[in-house]
Amino acid sequence: MAKKPEDVLVVMVTAANMEEATKISQGVVSARLAACATMIPAVNSMYWWEGKIVNDQESLIVLKTTQARYAELEKMIQTLHSYKVPEILALPVSEGVASYTQWVRGETARHQ
Repeated sequence: MAKKPEDVLVVMVTAANMEEATKISQGVVSARLAACATMIPAVNSMYWWEGKIVNDQESLIVLKTTQARYAELEKMIQTLHSYKVPEILALPVSEGVASYTQWVRGETARHQ
Protein backbone atom coordinates (compact mmCIF):
# COMPACT_ATOMS: atom_id res chain seq x y z
CA MET A 1 0.00 0.00 0.00
CA ALA A 2 1.32 3.44 -0.96
CA LYS A 3 2.02 6.05 1.70
CA LYS A 4 -0.97 8.32 2.34
CA PRO A 5 -0.35 11.98 1.51
CA GLU A 6 -1.51 13.45 4.85
CA ASP A 7 1.70 15.45 5.20
CA VAL A 8 1.16 17.17 1.83
CA LEU A 9 -0.67 20.52 1.78
CA VAL A 10 -2.22 22.70 -0.89
CA VAL A 11 -1.83 26.34 0.13
CA MET A 12 -3.98 29.03 -1.48
CA VAL A 13 -2.80 32.64 -1.52
CA THR A 14 -4.41 35.61 -3.23
CA ALA A 15 -2.15 38.41 -4.45
CA ALA A 16 -2.83 41.94 -5.67
CA ASN A 17 -1.74 41.11 -9.24
CA MET A 18 0.39 38.74 -11.34
CA GLU A 19 3.57 40.68 -10.60
CA GLU A 20 3.13 40.06 -6.89
CA ALA A 21 2.01 36.45 -7.47
CA THR A 22 5.16 35.83 -9.51
CA LYS A 23 7.38 37.42 -6.86
CA ILE A 24 5.86 35.28 -4.09
CA SER A 25 5.92 32.12 -6.21
CA GLN A 26 9.52 32.57 -7.27
CA GLY A 27 10.59 33.26 -3.69
CA VAL A 28 8.95 30.24 -2.10
CA VAL A 29 9.84 27.78 -4.88
CA SER A 30 13.46 29.00 -5.00
CA ALA A 31 13.68 28.48 -1.23
CA ARG A 32 12.15 24.99 -1.67
CA LEU A 33 9.32 25.90 0.68
CA ALA A 34 6.93 24.81 -2.08
CA ALA A 35 7.53 22.23 -4.79
CA CYS A 36 5.21 23.99 -7.21
CA ALA A 37 3.33 27.26 -7.57
CA THR A 38 0.40 27.42 -9.96
CA MET A 39 -0.60 31.01 -10.71
CA ILE A 40 -4.06 31.92 -11.94
CA PRO A 41 -3.82 35.46 -13.36
CA ALA A 42 -7.30 36.79 -12.65
CA VAL A 43 -9.89 35.84 -10.07
CA ASN A 44 -12.61 38.05 -8.65
CA SER A 45 -12.79 38.22 -4.88
CA MET A 46 -15.63 39.74 -2.88
CA TYR A 47 -15.06 40.26 0.82
CA TRP A 48 -15.66 42.47 3.82
CA TRP A 49 -12.82 44.91 4.53
CA GLU A 50 -12.89 47.81 6.96
CA GLY A 51 -16.66 47.83 7.24
CA LYS A 52 -17.60 47.58 3.57
CA ILE A 53 -17.87 45.00 0.83
CA VAL A 54 -14.99 45.09 -1.64
CA ASN A 55 -15.00 43.46 -5.08
CA ASP A 56 -11.42 43.16 -6.38
CA GLN A 57 -9.62 41.40 -9.17
CA GLU A 58 -6.68 39.47 -7.77
CA SER A 59 -4.33 36.67 -8.78
CA LEU A 60 -4.47 33.27 -7.08
CA ILE A 61 -1.45 31.17 -6.20
CA VAL A 62 -1.91 27.45 -5.49
CA LEU A 63 1.18 26.08 -3.73
CA LYS A 64 2.06 22.46 -3.07
CA THR A 65 4.15 21.83 0.06
CA THR A 66 4.42 19.70 3.20
CA GLN A 67 3.39 20.29 6.78
CA ALA A 68 7.07 20.30 7.73
CA ARG A 69 7.71 23.37 5.54
CA TYR A 70 4.45 25.21 6.21
CA ALA A 71 5.59 27.55 9.02
CA GLU A 72 8.56 28.79 6.98
CA LEU A 73 6.37 29.08 3.87
CA GLU A 74 3.80 31.19 5.70
CA LYS A 75 6.52 33.46 7.11
CA MET A 76 8.08 34.05 3.68
CA ILE A 77 4.70 34.75 2.07
CA GLN A 78 3.93 37.34 4.75
CA THR A 79 7.34 38.95 4.16
CA LEU A 80 6.83 39.16 0.37
CA HIS A 81 3.11 40.06 0.42
CA SER A 82 1.76 43.60 0.12
CA TYR A 83 -1.49 42.93 1.99
CA LYS A 84 -1.91 43.82 5.66
CA VAL A 85 -3.91 40.58 6.11
CA PRO A 86 -2.97 38.17 3.30
CA GLU A 87 -5.11 35.15 2.54
CA ILE A 88 -2.97 32.11 3.31
CA LEU A 89 -5.04 28.94 3.64
CA ALA A 90 -3.54 25.47 3.92
CA LEU A 91 -5.69 22.50 2.91
CA PRO A 92 -4.61 18.96 3.76
CA VAL A 93 -4.39 16.46 0.91
CA SER A 94 -6.35 13.33 1.80
CA GLU A 95 -5.69 11.49 -1.47
CA GLY A 96 -3.29 11.97 -4.33
CA VAL A 97 -1.16 10.19 -6.90
CA ALA A 98 1.74 8.66 -4.97
CA SER A 99 4.35 9.70 -7.51
CA TYR A 100 3.25 13.34 -7.28
CA THR A 101 3.04 13.51 -3.49
CA GLN A 102 6.46 11.82 -3.26
CA TRP A 103 7.79 14.46 -5.66
CA VAL A 104 6.38 17.25 -3.46
CA ARG A 105 8.10 15.72 -0.42
CA GLY A 106 11.38 15.36 -2.28
CA GLU A 107 11.42 18.88 -3.71
CA THR A 108 10.61 20.51 -0.38
CA ALA A 109 13.09 18.43 1.64
CA ARG A 110 15.94 20.51 2.95
CA HIS A 111 18.62 20.55 0.26
CA GLN A 112 22.24 21.26 1.13
